[in-house]
Amino acid sequence: MSFEKLKGTRILIVDDEQLLRETIEMHLELEGVVVSHASNGKEAFDLITKNKYSVVLSDIRMPGCSGIQLLEMIRASSLKTPPIVLMSAFTDISEEKAKELGARGMFLKPTDMSYLKELLIESLDSF
Repeated sequence: MSFEKLKGTRILIVDDEQLLRETIEMHLELEGVVVSHASNGKEAFDLITKNKYSVVLSDIRMPGCSGIQLLEMIRASSLKTPPIVLMSAFTDISEEKAKELGARGMFLKPTDMSYLKELLIESLDSF
C-alpha cells in the first residue's frame, strides 16, 4: 500500500512513553509527515488550541490527563478538531465506547507500523 497520502500531513502524537513517541515519529517522518508530540492530554489540548493537525494519535492511559480526558475536553470545547485515534497496551474501554466519545478508531499497541499508517489514512479520509 502506498502511504503517499500521509506526505505533508501534520500529526500530533500523545503518549507518556518517550521512546514510543520517538519510534512512531521516526516512521511517520519517513513518509513525509510533520510530527509534533505531547506527553499527556493536557499538553495535547494546549497544542490543539494553538495549531492545526490532520490527525491526533493519543495513548489512552497517561498520568496527568488521559486520552479519554483529552476527548472529553475537546468535546466540551468549541474547537473544530482533527480525527482522534486512540492507542493502548491495555484498556478497559471498548472501541465502540471510544467512538461514542469522539475517537475515529482505536488499536492496541504495539502494532504493525503499516497498520498504523493505514488507520491514519482512513482517519484523514473521514475528516
